[in-house]
Amino acid sequence: MKVTLLLEGTYPYIQGGVSSWTHTLIRTLSDCEFSILYIGATRNPNAKYRYTLPDNVVSVQEVYLHEQEETPGRLRGWRKKEREEMVRFFKTGELPSRETLLTVRSWRKTPTAEAILEEEWAWNVSLDVYRSLPIPPALVDFVWNWRAMWLPLLRLMRAPIPPGQLMHSASTGYAGWYGAIMNRLEGTSLVVTEHGIYTREREEEIVRAEWVSLPLKSWWNDFFAAVGRAAYDQATFITTLSVVNRRAQVKYGARDEKIRLIPNGVNPVTFAGVRPTAGRPFTVGAILRVVPIKDVKTLLRAMAVVLRQEPDAKLMLIGPQDEDPEYYEECLALIDSLGIAEAIIWTGPVNILEYLPKLDCIVLTSISEGQPLVMLEAMAAGLPIVATDVGACRELIEGFPGDELGSCGLVTKLMTPDDTGAALLVLANSQPLRAEMGEIGRERVRRHYELFTVMRTYRNLYEEAVMS
Repeated sequence: MKVTLLLEGTYPYIQGGVSSWTHTLIRTLSDCEFSILYIGATRNPNAKYRYTLPDNVVSVQEVYLHEQEETPGRLRGWRKKEREEMVRFFKTGELPSRETLLTVRSWRKTPTAEAILEEEWAWNVSLDVYRSLPIPPALVDFVWNWRAMWLPLLRLMRAPIPPGQLMHSASTGYAGWYGAIMNRLEGTSLVVTEHGIYTREREEEIVRAEWVSLPLKSWWNDFFAAVGRAAYDQATFITTLSVVNRRAQVKYGARDEKIRLIPNGVNPVTFAGVRPTAGRPFTVGAILRVVPIKDVKTLLRAMAVVLRQEPDAKLMLIGPQDEDPEYYEECLALIDSLGIAEAIIWTGPVNILEYLPKLDCIVLTSISEGQPLVMLEAMAAGLPIVATDVGACRELIEGFPGDELGSCGLVTKLMTPDDTGAALLVLANSQPLRAEMGEIGRERVRRHYELFTVMRTYRNLYEEAVMS
């Protein structure tokens, strides 16, 4: 089986849950031949792979959404039908026909993606959209947002055709949209796997984004919703990690009959020997990237709550710190202002297996998650969990309907340091409770989240998608 993985801003350049899942998928499905199409924002000449590519990765192609093409020129030979389809695309997000896509991809007819937006008819469309906004911003602000919105999609329309029998996208967004375009162009089957719900994450990001003026926020939300729907519509199958995510996907436009529930998985044997070491202070572990979506600031404030009652407690922050340097510096400043520097241990990227015995529990304060792999690893290692009520976190901790094992941790409110701090104190004050929850987590992984069972399900789905 020849599969092209469509990856946006993750593997092999970025460490994290989706990248770990990708690396495990490739290594486990060793009878498949994988090509990678990596989609990034801008090219970084100093970027390095964070993973050693397995032998069954046969190629890596890269597409950069904001990489400007140099060739000058105007459109030539475009027909009325093609212009009309592109007008509809700009107004509604509806995908153009295969014939129009071939015209967009033709270097003779379309020298650059920018050339499309420079046409008078395209400019008139932008003005129509501008006039339709309830509270239009300054025209110059709108025009720059218009270009930022559509140029990446036009570049993806012109991106290389993926090799192989099947495309597997690890998200909707730009990667899933590229898959939708290539499905329409080539008929190649598309499987879309969502870890976090991309459309919802962009909504949360746009609410906080300073680069988007208030009048344009709902417009950008509508854009990302249309991008997500295109991937859902063209996908042969959509996989979801949990029941709660399935409901969200249907809400954002996925057809329920396309959805298959395939959770993340881990190998319980890998973590079977992990046991907390004795003779040390109560130690909380957070395995994460230091980025806003992980809400590290709430975690730090929660640790300040813990330290009022457990002054010897420690917080070990495990993972890369360089993805968002500005946010990292803000976290350092917050640590200083809270006066908790002596309790914080930064490890950077490490071998998780070597550090899990040094922990008494795992904590997540994320504002958005899919089904966190770090939670499954913690459960397999017998560590209780404190996590915010996002994505599949509650389902992992308390079990889904029919799972009567009990809770392997505590669920907390979003962006509420006092709640997270109180939950951590419950665990700090009861070693027997930590042990009981840890055993429940181990058993839940053994029953429902065993890696090789999960990966066999993906392999079978590949076969079914290619035959559809």
